[in-house]
Amino acid sequence: MKIVDSPKQLRKHISQLNREKILVYPILTSLEKHSTLSRISSIILSDGVLDLFINYNNIDSDNVKEKVDFSQFKEVWVVGLKEFLHHYDFLPNMYDVEMSLFWQDKDFEVEEKRIYTVFRRRNAPRANDLIPIWKHYEQFKEWKKFYGDVKISKFSQLYPKGLQWIEKNGLSTESGLEYTQYNSLTTTSRPSNTFGGINYAALKKEGGVRDRFVSRFDGGKLYQLDFDGYHIRLIGKLIGVDIPLDVKAHKWLADQYGADIKDAKAITFRQLYGGVEDEYYHIPFFQKTSEYINSLWMDFLRNQSTNTPIMSRKIKINDSLNKNKLFNYILQSVETERNILILDKLSRVDMGQKTIPILYTYDSILFDGHEDDIEYIKEVKRIMEKDGFPTEIESGNNYGNMVTTNI
Repeated sequence: MKIVDSPKQLRKHISQLNREKILVYPILTSLEKHSTLSRISSIILSDGVLDLFINYNNIDSDNVKEKVDFSQFKEVWVVGLKEFLHHYDFLPNMYDVEMSLFWQDKDFEVEEKRIYTVFRRRNAPRANDLIPIWKHYEQFKEWKKFYGDVKISKFSQLYPKGLQWIEKNGLSTESGLEYTQYNSLTTTSRPSNTFGGINYAALKKEGGVRDRFVSRFDGGKLYQLDFDGYHIRLIGKLIGVDIPLDVKAHKWLADQYGADIKDAKAITFRQLYGGVEDEYYHIPFFQKTSEYINSLWMDFLRNQSTNTPIMSRKIKINDSLNKNKLFNYILQSVETERNILILDKLSRVDMGQKTIPILYTYDSILFDGHEDDIEYIKEVKRIMEKDGFPTEIESGNNYGNMVTTNI
């Protein structure tokens, strides 16, 4: 490993790296702060042969100020791309190491060195600036073992890119911004979202929990775009059943049961997540759903694995799976992968808008809306509804008091 602590050394050693593929291991100053509130302490780069420790703030050596120009490399593989993007602009050659390994269903657990645990317990605000360089390098070498295993996919790029786009904006309150933190390394890739002891994916509607979240703009409002009967309509796409766009999906099924909406929802969820009961098998939607579940399971047993329909993430057999659980895995994966593609499309819309996304919760996206951006909200709705997925817009002065809105 070569320590880079001057602009001259940076230019010299960067030129020695192979341009085809590099591994990037960013080290943020804080172990506790949200990534957007921390800073880069150092970055370790490797082309598999030459390892460079580029020091920005570690006390062990002099510091450089210049950023690395990552556009000169064909593939840039980052350990923690989502966090890295809080400090470097996204480039189309950037991919996430962990998400690539997860996409391939490879084991990649890396045990954290004890020194990080010690500093975390001490609540040291600049922990990684103080931890010796050689200790950081020891941790890096655990990740370097996977250098040859990474493979390019939309999954390893669009997940961190889309979720960071939301994270960086924060949720506005009267006392400042609160930041969310998405983790996509879950069984189904449906991200959890917890930071500072708050589960932002499950904020209660009751008790005023959501009331503190308001717009940061003078005259602004919060806008939430919510998919109608999202899982029902996603299943419809998987099994080839057309669900009318001008009626709510739960109402469409309720009419076939002869039940009211409340009772119908309970019936529907029981069929979808517990297996179709004989009483409802005559309904074409459930008959085809049952056939799809059985076919999916038989293919899974035969191949000992399956791939998600949109981004082809590999799911291998394990002892805890049964056919209904596998179907739920696939359904949540389809939900999340479609939403990630939507976030990517939305992130590339440029209408001069000030409105920003601030919270993603599986079947809805919450925006902090500027008063001049009604046309942008309409464009968001158009993009989300593409291919037959109606949405409903709610707006309000705070997140706890949202009402259905026609715009």
